[in-house]
Amino acid sequence: MADLNAVLTRLNDRLLRLEGELFVLRSLARATLTAGDDHAARMRKLVEAAKVALDDEARRELDKPTRKYVDAAAALVEELLVEPTPARPLFTVIDGGRRD
Repeated sequence: MADLNAVLTRLNDRLLRLEGELFVLRSLARATLTAGDDHAARMRKLVEAAKVALDDEARRELDKPTRKYVDAAAALVEELLVEPTPARPLFTVIDGGRRD
């Protein structure tokens, strides 16, 4: 039983590390996609290619855990391909006070 607990602990550690790496990569991808330069165009092509690959993978017969990961990856790709709404300023300077 100790071996099973050790394996589960290692798997859990790997999943947590992968989740953290995915968060960082998603943030980098989002920043690159919104940059508005040729890096953004290349990143968009890569993300669109990932979408095509995930769509092909989703058509296959998959076991339940793999289906879950493919669906999560497809949702992430869809999220990245949606054009973000422009951010509003954190504060607004009001032109007030006295004028001469």
